[in-house]
Amino acid sequence: MIQANDYLLGQLIQKSPSGIMMTGKDGRLKIINQATKNLITLIGDPMDRMPEEAIPIPELVRLFTDSEKMLEREFRYGHRDLFFRSIRLEEGGRLVVIDDISRAKQVERSQREFVANVSHELRTPATSISGYSQMLMEDKEQFDEDAQMMIEAIHRNGRRLNNLFEDLLTLSRIEGSHEVLPEGAISLFGIVQECVDKQQARADENQIQFNVIVSENLMIESNRDAMIHIIGNLIENAVKYSNPCSLVTVRASLRDDFVQLEVIDLGIGISPAQQKRIFERFYRADKGRSRKISGTGLGLSIVKKLADRLRVPIEVRSQIDRGSIFRVYLKPVKD
Repeated sequence: MIQANDYLLGQLIQKSPSGIMMTGKDGRLKIINQATKNLITLIGDPMDRMPEEAIPIPELVRLFTDSEKMLEREFRYGHRDLFFRSIRLEEGGRLVVIDDISRAKQVERSQREFVANVSHELRTPATSISGYSQMLMEDKEQFDEDAQMMIEAIHRNGRRLNNLFEDLLTLSRIEGSHEVLPEGAISLFGIVQECVDKQQARADENQIQFNVIVSENLMIESNRDAMIHIIGNLIENAVKYSNPCSLVTVRASLRDDFVQLEVIDLGIGISPAQQKRIFERFYRADKGRSRKISGTGLGLSIVKKLADRLRVPIEVRSQIDRGSIFRVYLKPVKD
C-alpha cells in the first residue's frame, strides 16, 4: 500500500500542470517535475544540487533561501508571466509551486488599456462640459430657478465625471507599471499639511475641524507623489464620511523601526464585512448613505495599489456610527 501511494504521488507530481520543485533538509533539490522544465530554464541535471547551482533566476533562488513560512511572488520570465508560491516544510526544505498566468495577465492588460483609452477620450468632452458649466455657474443669477438647478446639476456631474476619469487613468498607470518607485527623504508633516489644505474648503462647508499631530521634524523614506495620493485619499475620505461639526485627526508617531500614521474620523463607520472589501475598485461601503456623498469608488483602490508598490502595510479599524481609523506603517529616515 505504501509503495502504491508513493507511485500515485509521484504520478500526480509529474503530471501536474503546475511546476513543482522541492528541496530537502540539506537544501538540495529533491523533486522537479516536467512542468517546471517546460516553464523555466535549468542548468544541466538539477537533481540533488543547490538551487543557486541549478537555477539561473535569482528571484526564484531567493524563494528557496528565505526564512518566511510562505511567500508569493509574480514576475515576468521571457515571454511568460509566472506566479510562484514558496512554502517552508515542517520537516525541513521548501516546496515551490510555479503557475503560468500569462493568459490571465494578457486579459488584464487588455482591460486596463481599454479603460485607459476610453477614459482618455472621454476626459476631453467632460472637461469642456465642466468648464462651460462653471462659466454658467458664475452668472447663474441671470437664469430662473429651474434653469439654475439644471446648471448646478450639469456642473456637479461634470466635475464628478472629471474626477472619475482622472482616478481611472491614475489607477491604470499604477497597474500598468512595474518599475520600482524612486524613494527619498521627505517631510511627513509637509505631505500631511498639503493634503489637509486641499480638503479645507470641504471641511469648512460641514464645520469639520482638523487636528494635525505630526512633528515638523519627522522624516520618512518614500515616494512623494505616491504619498500625496495615499494620504490625500485617506484624508479626503475622512472628511467626506465624517458627521458635520466633528473632528478629523491626522497623527504620526515614531516607533522602533517604523512611523505609524493614523487618519481618524468620527463618521459613519464601516462594518466588519465591508472592511474586507473597501480596497476593491468601485466598492463603496453602505451604498444607501454613500449615494449622497460624491466619489468615484476608486480612491481606496489607488491607496492600496500604491501602498503595495511601496511595500507599506495599511490597515483599518472601524465601528458603525463611531468612525474609522486608517493606519499606514511608513519607513523612517535612518540617521
